[in-house]
Amino acid sequence: MRQAVIVIGCSYGDEGKGLAAFHCAGRRPGACLNVLINGGAQRGHTVDLPDGRRHVFHHFGSGSLAGAVSYADEDFLVNPLLFVREEEELEAGFGVRPRLVISDKCRVTTPWDMMLGQIIEENRGKKRFGSCGCGIFETILRYRRTSWALRWEELSRLSRREYLDHCRRILREYLPGRLQELGMEASPAWREVLESEGLAEHTWRDLRRMARECGTCGDWPSLAAGYGTIIFEAGQGLALDACNEKDFPHLTPSRTTSLISARRIRALPGGTETEILYVTRSYLTRHGAGPFPTECPKERIDPLMEDRTNIPNPHQQTLRYGLFDGEAVLERVRADREETMKLLPGAEASILVTHLNETKGTLAGDMRLSDLLGAFDRAYLSDSPWAVRPAVPREEADGRMACG
Repeated sequence: MRQAVIVIGCSYGDEGKGLAAFHCAGRRPGACLNVLINGGAQRGHTVDLPDGRRHVFHHFGSGSLAGAVSYADEDFLVNPLLFVREEEELEAGFGVRPRLVISDKCRVTTPWDMMLGQIIEENRGKKRFGSCGCGIFETILRYRRTSWALRWEELSRLSRREYLDHCRRILREYLPGRLQELGMEASPAWREVLESEGLAEHTWRDLRRMARECGTCGDWPSLAAGYGTIIFEAGQGLALDACNEKDFPHLTPSRTTSLISARRIRALPGGTETEILYVTRSYLTRHGAGPFPTECPKERIDPLMEDRTNIPNPHQQTLRYGLFDGEAVLERVRADREETMKLLPGAEASILVTHLNETKGTLAGDMRLSDLLGAFDRAYLSDSPWAVRPAVPREEADGRMACG
């Protein structure tokens, strides 16, 4: 029977979904399809290897280094500029060129979407929404205005002249109107970058390379039929879901729940044994602006820990830290499971707790680790950047759990 794993972040992202997807791809024999189910190249899913090599995945699934083929689902945003950059990094660092198949319905981010988002966020000053600088929301918004919207299949087939004309329209017609409706304008320095000669030509070369090296898929069930294992790797986390009205506007503009993955599984013929793997650190983090009820100084959790992936940047600024909020985490998971079980009533729910080496094997917050793990069908623990192990009870009076 076909097997599927839906990898979901419990909170604000940065939980260890890259580790989870890599582990799942490596432990299952046969052909594996790693589906990028939402978001875009702003995702930063890290895979560390015991020999010290590491990669932060953006355009490829985190199971790539275990041999998985990546698939950009129709709700994933592709970005030729960032695709080429990542492909070169993987070839230089690991000697591999993973395969990526792209849905013909994918939306495509341009450098002007990226710069537009950065300009808008800069203009907001202290009222930032928490943009990552990759143009995700601006791409989605542009695609709602069909005059400037070409999906992957259409865009990848344009001639050079047609593509350059498309870029000019975004720059000359769409971008000024978008800034005007916000009461903003691009500074002279930004105008120089936006209008720089050769930018459109450069993105044309990136687009042609991406189209040449990636497959295009117009039939999801036919693609999936060739794989015994499918890993749906979601970006961000449940607390950042686009429909989380309570925390608007500090959200990601995509669905971060397991529901879309469940719909893709339901569309497949035959049976699929499904596991929903929820991932959390042993404490909480949040990148960018927005409410964070349990925020605390990093020193309260572990003054020596260092996050090599989430380095400070002008858009999301510095990674924020918080204590584990057991009640909130379990409530988000409960709501997600209820919706997904309507489509996949037989799915099992698992939990993976990462970064336990930074909290001495416990949760840094208001819940015992054993109580968290007991709420799931299966449980996994990670106390190093590259290892995942099944959880087994330690026979001690306090009832805590240890790595087996």
